[in-house]
Amino acid sequence: MKIAHLISSKIFAGIEQHVYELASSMSDISDQVIICDESIHAQMHGVKTTSLNIGSRYSPLNTYKLIKYLHRNNISILHCHGAKASTIGKWVKTFSNIKIVSTIHGHKKNNYAFTNMDAVIGVNKKLINGIPGSTYIPNWFNPSHAGESSTRKGPIISIGRLEKVKGFDHLIRSWVNIDKQLEIIGSGPEEEKLNQLIIDLALTGRIEIITNCNYNSIENKYKSASGLIVSSLREGGPRVALEAINHEIPVLASRVGMIPDLIPSECLSEPNDQNSLQTLLEEMVPLLPQLNMKGIKAALIEEYSVSKAAKKTKEIYSALLNANS
Repeated sequence: MKIAHLISSKIFAGIEQHVYELASSMSDISDQVIICDESIHAQMHGVKTTSLNIGSRYSPLNTYKLIKYLHRNNISILHCHGAKASTIGKWVKTFSNIKIVSTIHGHKKNNYAFTNMDAVIGVNKKLINGIPGSTYIPNWFNPSHAGESSTRKGPIISIGRLEKVKGFDHLIRSWVNIDKQLEIIGSGPEEEKLNQLIIDLALTGRIEIITNCNYNSIENKYKSASGLIVSSLREGGPRVALEAINHEIPVLASRVGMIPDLIPSECLSEPNDQNSLQTLLEEMVPLLPQLNMKGIKAALIEEYSVSKAAKKTKEIYSALLNANS
């Protein structure tokens, strides 16, 4: 069984980490190769990678180059991650007999890119509503983290790309009556606007945006964080909630992705609703020291591990190939 994973972005973030960890965990049971942009090859250490200039998802020439590579390397299954990669996968399926698997990592206006595949995986249940024969395989906590319990003596944190969809503007506005330190960890196009909002609301002494914390150094933040806040308008996972729980950090979040499956409703706000988020934070932030996360962590380790996800994914691969034999 030879599997190729296709990702289309030039930034190493959540989807790319997901693919890298999945391929790494399956390398002992099948040959894995990640097809990605050359700019993120260095992040895929230990897993075979290759660069193809895919370009436009609608280019017949680029599709031909990809099919040629897959046949030359005897690839059994092309696993496409995200909408752009899956659109390319649809073209590969049209012009070849290679089996195509797609994983939906986030919400899209429609699921056209993921229709008529041989198999579809969703990282939360809502993402695959209406897709026949699809499978729910949730995200997992970072397997490289030791899961050391946080001292919970540090600031409250919020982690993610500085983009509108993460709702950091709602979070900042919701902090006006909270006398606790908050670190927003990430980088992205909204950085200047968010810093100006912090200044406008006179919150510079309580909120700091940290932009120089890379993916591998996040674990140090988890070791002391006293809470995690997820203010997203929509999410596929989010993975940061799993990572925080693995470090026994209490989570307050908007009701997005798989978060309602992880934490009690008392810790949830409505997405894209700043008043709801502010009410939640003003009620629950003072109670964070009292929240015991050991039971939630025990359930997390059992249900949300990369080894369990790899096992389910391998079952999908094997079923496809066995049906074709």
